[in-house]
Amino acid sequence: MPENPAPVIRVCRYIDDHLTEPLTLADLAGHAGLSRHYFSRLFRATTGDPPMRYLMRRRIEHARRLLLDRRHSVCEIAMLLHFADQSHFCRSFRRSTGLSPLQYSRAQ
Repeated sequence: MPENPAPVIRVCRYIDDHLTEPLTLADLAGHAGLSRHYFSRLFRATTGDPPMRYLMRRRIEHARRLLLDRRHSVCEIAMLLHFADQSHFCRSFRRSTGLSPLQYSRAQ
């Protein structure tokens, strides 16, 4: 565990509170008050994931909840969570879960 994980913990909370907003590495590092390079190293040492992979994982977890809720289409979820497009969302979701968003929704 790094010496001071507080900035990373703060950013993890920030990510969870802002999943539906566009977030960049520069945004996250700025929120931590650190340079992008140092923030990336500290984040990975603390969480085991690079910051953007962590963000993607949290967005996919949120997408899973939205799919189960069934109030949003796959396209709406992709746009809500700031994926480049529906295809990018579907590829990322399948890579993470082994199922397409529709398969996941129907299996639940």
